[in-house]
Amino acid sequence: MIIVTVNDRLGTKAQIPCLASDSVKTFKAMVAAHIGRATHEIMLKRQGERPFKDYLTLEDYGVSNGVQLDLELDTGD
Repeated sequence: MIIVTVNDRLGTKAQIPCLASDSVKTFKAMVAAHIGRATHEIMLKRQGERPFKDYLTLEDYGVSNGVQLDLELDTGD
């Protein structure tokens, strides 16, 4: 079990417990439940990098305990 910090860059940070073997899609569902948004609106990435792909795992991206990810909301505008 690892703890990943998700930062919306508006002053709100959420700590989400998960497994490194979880897919990004599964992790997005956990984040969505925590922040009250739809899964398809959430885009996760590391600062300065491209958004994470849903079919890869957190481990594939080198996400480990204590890592912080940026959360952006993609509302389709």
